[in-house]
Amino acid sequence: MNVAIFTDNDFDKINGVTTTIRAALQSAPAGIHLRVYTAASLPVETDSYLALRSVGMPIPFYSEMQIYLPRFQEFLKRARADRIDLVHLTTPGPIGLVALYVAWRLRLPLVGSFHTDLAAYATLLSGSSRLGALMREYMRWPYGRCARVLAPSDHTRQLLIAARSCPDRIEVWPRGVDTTHFSPARRSSALREKWHVSDRRPALLYVGRVSREKGLLHLPAISDRLHKLGIEHRCIVVGDGPLLPTLREKLPDAVFTGALSRQAVAEAFASADGFVFPSTTDTAGNVVLEAQASGLPVVVSGTGGPRENMVAGQTGMVCHRDDPDEWAAAVAAVLSQPQRSRFSQSARQYALTRTWERAMQPLYRAYREVHDGLSLAESSDAITAAAHRA
Repeated sequence: MNVAIFTDNDFDKINGVTTTIRAALQSAPAGIHLRVYTAASLPVETDSYLALRSVGMPIPFYSEMQIYLPRFQEFLKRARADRIDLVHLTTPGPIGLVALYVAWRLRLPLVGSFHTDLAAYATLLSGSSRLGALMREYMRWPYGRCARVLAPSDHTRQLLIAARSCPDRIEVWPRGVDTTHFSPARRSSALREKWHVSDRRPALLYVGRVSREKGLLHLPAISDRLHKLGIEHRCIVVGDGPLLPTLREKLPDAVFTGALSRQAVAEAFASADGFVFPSTTDTAGNVVLEAQASGLPVVVSGTGGPRENMVAGQTGMVCHRDDPDEWAAAVAAVLSQPQRSRFSQSARQYALTRTWERAMQPLYRAYREVHDGLSLAESSDAITAAAHRA
C-alpha cells in the first residue's frame, strides 16, 4: 500500500508534527510505503519525502512563520505517478486542501490526523472568540471528509466530538519517544557549568515555541514565586518565537538558547533538572515525553493533551489552575531532593514504555482498515473478538 502524507510542515522545521511524521516513516511495516508531500522554499526529493518549491507567505497573527501556496496540479501529477492508494491529511491548511483535491481526483480513501488546535490559537493570538469559533467550524470541513480521524489524546478526541465531529470515526493515536536519543546519558557537566546551575541551583527547562499560546507569560510569575519561597533555580528557555523580547525583559536571569539542533536539544533536556510546560492549547506535547525520557520530572497543565503523557504524582505534577502559587508549589515539589531523584527515575521508566513502534500501531491499523473499507466500529469488534479468542 502506498500512502501519501500531506503536511504544511516541511522537514526543516523541528516540532511535534515533523517528529511524529519522521517516526511514522521510520517505523513503517513491510507492505506500507509512506511518502511525505509538502511545500517549502527549496525543493527536496527522496524516496520518502517530496517538498515542492513554492511561494511562501506569513501566517496571520504569527508573521514569524510561513505557509506556502500549494501547487495543486503538480502534487496531483506526483501522486498519480507514485500510484498512491490512500491519502493521509495532517492539516486543515493549504497542503491539507491539496490532500482533499488529490483524494477527490484519484478517488482515494482519506485518513485524517489532528495535530494542532488552530481554533484555540486563533482565539488566543487574535483576541477574537468569534474568529476562533469560525476556525473551529472550518476545520470540521476537511476532517469531515476523512473516513477515519486520529487524535493525539483523549482530550483532543473529546474536543473534536464537542465540535460536532462524528465520534464513530475518531480514535486516539498516542505519541511516542525515542529513548535512545533522549536519555539521561547525554547530561553535560560543561553545559551545566555554562548555564551556572548546580544541585543547589537547579535548571528549570522549557523547550518549544516561545509564544503566547504556550502559556509562557506565566513563567515570570512562577519564577518570582519560587524565589519568594527561597528556592534557588535558573530558567532555561530553548526555542524561538515572538514572545522572546518580552520574556528576556521579565526573566533577566534566565538563559535563552534560541532554536537548537535536535542533538543540542537532547543535551539540553538531559542537562536540566526539571521541565515546565504551562501550555493549555497543546493536543499532545511531544516535549513532555522527551523530557521524561531524559530523566526530568515534568510539571504540566491539567488542560490539554500533555496531561495524558505523564503520570501525576509519579513522573511529575499537574496544575489545574492558572495560579502562579500552585505552579510554584508543584515545581518546588519536583525540584527538591530526594523527591527529584524519585521523580526522575519514574519519569525515565515511564518513557521507556512509550516507544514509537508501539505508538504507531493505531496509525498503520487505520491505514489498512480504511483501505479495506472497514469502519472504526467493525475494527473495534474485530479487536474485541481477537482478545476473547486469546
